Amino acid sequence: MLLQGYCDNTWLYPDTTLTAPGSFPALSMARNAHTALQILGDTELTAGTKISVSLDCAPGVKASLYQLLPTRVEENSGRLTHTADAYEEVADFVTRKAPFDVYDVTVPLKRATVRSGRLALFIRLEASADAEPGDHNAVLTLNVGDEIIPIKLSLFVSRAVVPTLDKARLGVVNWLFPEDIAGAHMVEPGSDAFWMLVDSYMDNQLELRSGHLKLPSGEPVRDADGKVVDFDFSFCEQMGKLALSKGYSYIYGGFVARFKVWNEPDQYLLWDRDITTSSVEGYRQLKIYFTKLWKVVTDNGWQNQWMQCLVDEPQFPNSESYRALSGICRKCMPGVTIHDPVETTEIGGATDIWCVKQAVYDKHRETFDKLQAMGEELWVYTCGFPAGKWMNRATDLPLLAGRLPFWLCARLNFGGFLHWGYNAYGKRDPFLYNCFATAGKPLPPGNGFIVYPGPRGPWNSVRSQGQLFGAEDAEVLKQLPMEKIAQFCDPLCSDFENYTTDTELFAKMREAALRAF
Repeated sequence: MLLQGYCDNTWLYPDTTLTAPGSFPALSMARNAHTALQILGDTELTAGTKISVSLDCAPGVKASLYQLLPTRVEENSGRLTHTADAYEEVADFVTRKAPFDVYDVTVPLKRATVRSGRLALFIRLEASADAEPGDHNAVLTLNVGDEIIPIKLSLFVSRAVVPTLDKARLGVVNWLFPEDIAGAHMVEPGSDAFWMLVDSYMDNQLELRSGHLKLPSGEPVRDADGKVVDFDFSFCEQMGKLALSKGYSYIYGGFVARFKVWNEPDQYLLWDRDITTSSVEGYRQLKIYFTKLWKVVTDNGWQNQWMQCLVDEPQFPNSESYRALSGICRKCMPGVTIHDPVETTEIGGATDIWCVKQAVYDKHRETFDKLQAMGEELWVYTCGFPAGKWMNRATDLPLLAGRLPFWLCARLNFGGFLHWGYNAYGKRDPFLYNCFATAGKPLPPGNGFIVYPGPRGPWNSVRSQGQLFGAEDAEVLKQLPMEKIAQFCDPLCSDFENYTTDTELFAKMREAALRAF
């Protein structure tokens, strides 16, 4: 049996040819953190094949085994938005011409049965906080059926220690969609089976260092004439209680309004799309909403762990209406922290945490740098628009495009990272359809989700594993002086559109950063 090892930043495909059988990359990692190795073989597995792994290394280092499964990328990312009409438009920055299959699913073999297909494995190494630092010669023993295969590895464990999630310097949020949990697993919302799955998805988010959770918005309660007279926050409250009991650092109140067209001045209520937030009726409903919600927060003692979302992506033309909405919120929720994804520089004082889209930051960098110099807290987010070469985690972009945003978070002194799509499947099978689509042109492949629905909860993707590793990278970098961060980050990326795809250069800079302690 021939095997070849690959780093965790290289896409593998069912038709990948072994070019250097017997070779395996050197690995490096911080303590209380992870690294990974991918392995491809020249053999086909039958369903149920027994596979296990053991690691002979320094105390405090262990290995977890996953089977790599392919997912279907049905369309390529577009150059400016959504998906491409023709491959030739985007050939200079995507990895392959769609449609194609790529190994993105990582199935934990501790709890799952091996599926038939090519031998393709993802092995995640974890070092405890007290693991022995230094250079180590390790032996990874792979058992495949009756065959025992020892693999010699070179591993460097840094003195750097990634802090536990409650002491994290970098916040991370991926929007959890309860309705997609119910749909993908075919369970009734609110049932015991549903809440068991929600519990599992929350565990996964925490594993990925996503310690911030956006909760569902309140549901309007209407009288016999259809007039909104109250709001029901029972589902929101139940989700919040579960999240905080599991160790989330912060919970967010869901959105209440949005524009209809990006360049119009008004925001409209999400539950009554013909009512503007600046109208008397809009104010009446919002006052009921925020007052009731703040009572839920204070009754539970959540004031120090609560943030409020208002509008998804306020724009320059509707900045004034956003300011007015923020004023209503602050009147009813005194002292609340407002945290929104934004695409404008003109809402100073109306938001407390500016979560700026990567392309918007690059375009208005000078202004955002001034805001940051004034003491404003900046985060960054990526989403389905723009597409193109911008750093994002699409399944047809290089894997580094999804990991390097975390390096820029450290380089630019951002407080956190957001991506909207954690498990948004759009009522489609994510193993067969990577492009989230509910209406109109689909979003870039993989944009809607980074986990796949397994039998008892989420299965990580190679991309979600990369999010974990990237967040850990940022935690390491944030412990260094800024000149050191620049030394290691600048050779890899200058902004969110210009970055290296050279995995060897990335490994070199990352190891240098880890050895700086």
